[in-house]
Amino acid sequence: MKSGEKDLTTVQEKPLAHLLLEANSEAACLLDAGGRVLALNSGAERMTGFREEELVGRSFPGQPKAALGGAEGAAVAWLLAPARQWIDIKIKRKDEREIDSVCEITRLGAQSVAGLLLKLRPEGGMAADGAALSDIKVKLEAIFGGMADGLVLIDEFGKILLFSAGAERLFGYSAKETLGANVKMLMPSPYREEHDGYLAAYRNTGVRKIIGIGREVSGRRKDGSVFPMYLSIGEMWLEGRRFFVGVTHDLTKAKTVESRLWSLSAAVEQSPVAIMISDEEGRIEYVNGYFTKLTGYSEDEVVGKNPRILQSDATPQEQYQRLWRTISAGAEWRGEIEDRRKNGELYWAYETISPLRDDQGRVRRYLAIQQDITEQRRDKEALAESEERFRKVAEMVGEWLWEQDAEGRYIYCSDAVRNILGLEPQELLGKSYLSVLAPDASASRSQLFLDTRGLTTAFHRIVNTYRRKDGRRVFTESSGTPILDEKGRLLKWRGVDRDITARKEYEDALRVRNRAMDSVHVGIVISDAQTPGNPNIYVNPALSRMTGYSQEELLRGDMHMLQGPGTDSSAIGEIRHALETGQSCEVTLKNYRKNGEAFWNELFISPVPDEAGKITHYIGIQTDVTEKRRAEESRRELEIAKQIQLSLLPGAPLRLADAEIAGVCMPAMHVGGDYFDYFEDGDGVDVVIADVSGHSVGAALIMTEVRSLVRAAFRGPANAHPASVLSDLNELLHQDLDRSELFITMFFCRYEPGSRRVKYANAGHNPALLLRAGEMRCLQLDGDGLVLGARQRVDFEERELTLSPGDRLLFYTDGIVEAQAPSGAFYGLERLCQCFVANRTLGPQAVIRDILSEVKEFCAPFSPADDMALVVLHVS
Repeated sequence: MKSGEKDLTTVQEKPLAHLLLEANSEAACLLDAGGRVLALNSGAERMTGFREEELVGRSFPGQPKAALGGAEGAAVAWLLAPARQWIDIKIKRKDEREIDSVCEITRLGAQSVAGLLLKLRPEGGMAADGAALSDIKVKLEAIFGGMADGLVLIDEFGKILLFSAGAERLFGYSAKETLGANVKMLMPSPYREEHDGYLAAYRNTGVRKIIGIGREVSGRRKDGSVFPMYLSIGEMWLEGRRFFVGVTHDLTKAKTVESRLWSLSAAVEQSPVAIMISDEEGRIEYVNGYFTKLTGYSEDEVVGKNPRILQSDATPQEQYQRLWRTISAGAEWRGEIEDRRKNGELYWAYETISPLRDDQGRVRRYLAIQQDITEQRRDKEALAESEERFRKVAEMVGEWLWEQDAEGRYIYCSDAVRNILGLEPQELLGKSYLSVLAPDASASRSQLFLDTRGLTTAFHRIVNTYRRKDGRRVFTESSGTPILDEKGRLLKWRGVDRDITARKEYEDALRVRNRAMDSVHVGIVISDAQTPGNPNIYVNPALSRMTGYSQEELLRGDMHMLQGPGTDSSAIGEIRHALETGQSCEVTLKNYRKNGEAFWNELFISPVPDEAGKITHYIGIQTDVTEKRRAEESRRELEIAKQIQLSLLPGAPLRLADAEIAGVCMPAMHVGGDYFDYFEDGDGVDVVIADVSGHSVGAALIMTEVRSLVRAAFRGPANAHPASVLSDLNELLHQDLDRSELFITMFFCRYEPGSRRVKYANAGHNPALLLRAGEMRCLQLDGDGLVLGARQRVDFEERELTLSPGDRLLFYTDGIVEAQAPSGAFYGLERLCQCFVANRTLGPQAVIRDILSEVKEFCAPFSPADDMALVVLHVS
C-alpha cells in the first residue's frame, strides 16, 4: 500500500476498532504489522496531542527505550519489544515535546501479522502497589518477618516497597523511614552514587551484573557505620511490572571470627616455641614451624607418629610415666625434659602439656609446648663452682652483697640485708628486686632490668629507695655488674648495696628547702647574724626580680641599699631594734628599686637560733604590696563614689492620692551607669529611667550630669511634654556624649493624678510594661526615638494613654532582661513579664524585691554582670 492510501477493509472496520479501543479505560492504539497507526482512542489522542486522522497510516510517534540503541526503524523496535509486560517508551507529541510513558504490547495474530495493540500510560501513572503486589508483600513479610536476615523489595527504579523486620534490625531504619525512598540510602559511597545508573543500564540493555548472583557487599546503617553483608538479588514480574527482591545477611560476626581464626593460626605458626597437637591416643596431628626447626623433623615425618620418637636415654622412664599419668587424668604437666633431635643431638626443653576438651568436657586432644632451655642449663652448670666461692667471700663483708638472675629475681643475699632491710636472706630468694623497692620509687631502677637480655653494661652508685620490713624507707647506693656466658648472653647480676639513708635524708631536705625558696614569689633573704653589719649570704630569684638588683649585687651588700628619702624612719628603727634584741618584727615601708622606682615592701624578719639558742642568722620575707595598697585606696574612693551616686536617687517610694511609685538601682560594680528618678512637678509626676553605656566611673559621672539636667528641665513650661524634654536633653548632652564615646537610653513618662492620664516618650530604651487590672499578660509601651547622643537634633514620638485603678507600669534597664545564667541563657523579657504578672497583687516595693530575687537566683552562683534598675507605678 502506498503512503497516504487507505485500505478499504480498515475503513470499513473502523467503527468496530473504535468501539474496542474506546471500551478500554486506558489510552490505546492499534498498529499494523509495519508499525503504522490503524486507530487510536481519545485517551491516546490526549497523550500524543494528535487527532486520529492525523496519525492513521503513519508510524506511531514513539519507540521503546530499550530498543533505541539497537534497532533501527519503528516497526523493528515494536517487534523486538517484549510483549504483555509494561515497558518504558518515549513519545514525541504533536507540540514537539517528548514525554516518558509506559506501554503494554499485545501481538495480534501469529508473528504479529494482524498488527499490535498498544496500551499506554504516563510514567508513574501505574499503581505501584496493585493487588498482586500487595499479596506478595504480605507473604514475603510473613516468611521473612521472623528471620534474622533482611528482605528488601524495590521496583525497577529503586524505590523501596517492602522493608522486613530483619532489615530494620540490620540497617537501623524503621520500615516507615524507608518505604518510598531510594534503596541507595542503604549503600555507602561510591555505590550509592552509582546505583541509579546500574538500574537504568539494566532496564535499557537487560544485561545482568548482580541479579541472580549472590556476593559480598558493604551496607550502610542509619548511624553511618558501614558493615559487610552477603546480598542475593532476585527478579520477578507482577501485573506486567518488574520488581527486585534482595535478601541481606550480616557478615560482621563471620568476618570477626574469620579474622580471629587467622590471627590465632598465624600466632601458632609463627610462635617462637615448639607446638605439637596429638589425638587422645597420642598420635601427632599437627606441629608448627618452630617444632621442625627445634627437632629437625618435618611435619610429614611426625604426623601420625607417637611423640616418643623424641625420647632420649638421658631422661628416666619414670619421668615419662609420671607425665602420661598426669595428662591421662586430665591435668596439666610441666617440667624440664631432655629430648633428642632427628640428628641425634640432645637438647633440653621446658615442656607444658595440656589436655584439650570438647563441649562435654571430654579430652579430645593434647597440646604440647616446648621451650628450648639448652643454653640456660649449660650456663647453670658452668657457674655452680664460682657461686660457692663468691658466697664464702660475701659472708666476710658487712655491706649487702646480692645476686639476681636475668629477670631480676634474687638468687643470693648476704647477711647484711638484715641490718638494711630487716629481712632474712631466705625471705628474698626468688623474689624480684621490685618487690622490696618503695612503691613510689620502683621506676627509678626498673629500667635496668626492663630488658636484661639486651643490657650488658655495669652500673655504679645508683640510688635506690627500699621499704624495710617495719615500713621505714631506706636509701642505698647500688652498684652491679652483669655475668655473661661465652657468647655474651646475660646469665645473672652480681652487686652490692650500701646504706646511705642518713645522708640522703639530709640532702633531700636541703634540696627541697632550696627549691622551695627559689620558686616562691616573695623575696627571701638570709643574713649572717654573727658578722658585723649582718651581710646577706642568700637571696632568692624573686627578691632580685622585685628590687631590680642582681643576686650578686644583693649578696655583696645588705638591705640598706633599698632605703631612700621616702622610707619611714620609725620603720627603720623598729627593724634595728629587732636585730639588736634578737626578736621578730613585721613592718611595711617604702623602698626603692635599682632604677629608682618606689614600691611598698611588707617585711617580716625572724631570727634563727642554733641548738644552744644562739642566734646565727636572720631570715627576711619581703613582699611587694604596692598594687595591694593602690587597690585598697581605689576601693575606698569607689565606695565613697557609690554612696554619693546612690544618695542622688530617690530614697523612698512616692505615694500619691491615687498611685504609688517605687524604684531601685543596683550597680554591677561600685558605681554604674543606670539611673531612675520620680518627682512631683506642677500638676503631674514625672518618672524617668535611663542607662548609660558601660558601668564605669565615666558612666557614673555622665549619669550624674543627666540627673542634674533632668531636674533642671522641669523648671520650664515644656515639662508637661516628655518628647520635648528628651529633645532638649539630647541637644544639651550631645557634645559631652560624643567626646566620651558614650550614649544614653532613656524612657520618660509623665503621670497626671486625678485623670490618671500618662504621656511618655522613648529614647532607644527598653519599652515599659503595662499590666492592666484583671489581665494576665503585659503590654509594651514604646515610641520612636534614637538614643541620646547619636545625633544633635532628634525628634521623639510622644504617646499617651489612660490608666484605670489596679493598673501597673514597670520600667526597667537592659541589665534585667540580659542577665545570663551559667548555661549562657538570658533572663529575657518573657520571664520578666511572667514574674510581673505573678506578683500583681503586691505593692511596688515587694514587686521589685521579688523580681531582683528571681534574677539573682537565675544567675547563681554568679552575680549579674550589668547594672540593674527597676521602677514600678501602681494606680489605686
